[in-house]
Amino acid sequence: MYPINIDFWFIQVRGYEGHWALGILLMGFFYQKYKSLKAGYDKEWFINAYAFAIFVGIIFARAFHFFFWETDEFLNNPLILFRPSGGFAILGGTIGTGLGGWIYCLITKKNFLHWCDSLMTPLTLGLCLSRLSCFLNGDAYGSPTDSIFGVVFSENSDDWMYHWNSLHNLYAYSEKPLNVISNLFLGQVNLSSIPLPNVLEPLKSEGIENLAQLSKFYPPVATGDYISILKEKGLFPFPVIYPPVHPTQLYELFILGIGFLILFKLEDVAWAQRKLFFVFWIIYGFNRYFIEMFRGDRNVFIGNLTYAQVISVFLCIGGVVGILFFTWKWKKYGMPIVNPKS
Repeated sequence: MYPINIDFWFIQVRGYEGHWALGILLMGFFYQKYKSLKAGYDKEWFINAYAFAIFVGIIFARAFHFFFWETDEFLNNPLILFRPSGGFAILGGTIGTGLGGWIYCLITKKNFLHWCDSLMTPLTLGLCLSRLSCFLNGDAYGSPTDSIFGVVFSENSDDWMYHWNSLHNLYAYSEKPLNVISNLFLGQVNLSSIPLPNVLEPLKSEGIENLAQLSKFYPPVATGDYISILKEKGLFPFPVIYPPVHPTQLYELFILGIGFLILFKLEDVAWAQRKLFFVFWIIYGFNRYFIEMFRGDRNVFIGNLTYAQVISVFLCIGGVVGILFFTWKWKKYGMPIVNPKS
């Protein structure tokens, strides 16, 4: 993974939140512009509509992050919403962008569903690529796992190391750090699956490859001179460790990649005219519901369902209801003729 994208002399560019996001937005702009102009919309109208939709999307992305991911912090201090630092939730940004587009179409008296037929494939592709950037950055990763899909990200990733650093005090000075670590990941990852952090690389020359093999350095009570031995090995205080996790970014990239192909194929299907908006939300809702099962930052809302999963259920239901309603309506009354230039 490559959280440091550019490292030359005194120039270091990290992460995806800036240039990656900007690049994806620019790609989306030109792709959607091409599709919209092809569908008959004016260039100036599209630019204004796109800008308005993205503006609303950014507001929703910010709000969703604090409402549904940092809920406790937000309830304790609602003004946290306006601090210069903080995250943006892709789920909120996607919903907000759709709402912004609908509002602008309402204001300018354009047919929103007709315009959406030229937007859904570029939007899906952009969301798909955004998760690739998350993977390279080590952000939005999944829960610890022993499965063959488990991956470990770079220690240079601030997002990746933030959570593991927060757990460090639990075992750093413990007499039995391996026991504490084992309990932290009980039912998820065994010590034999957790690799050595970079600081313990010298121990590999002794044939040690994982945390389980460090047990030989820990007698029942590690006190007195034994502490100096542990210090020589780099084991006191015990370093920050990190387990392999589900690459949820790649799971989502795969699902949305399939979603992109489905929407691309449906663009030329008569039945799907002016329904791609709803098809998209069914695909995206299913995708996010599934991905949340493996996310490492689950914020549970009710039962074992996260806020994102509850929202995703409503997105899927809304998509199905929208398809059924407009299929019935247009079958009974006919599909209205649309002139994008009017």
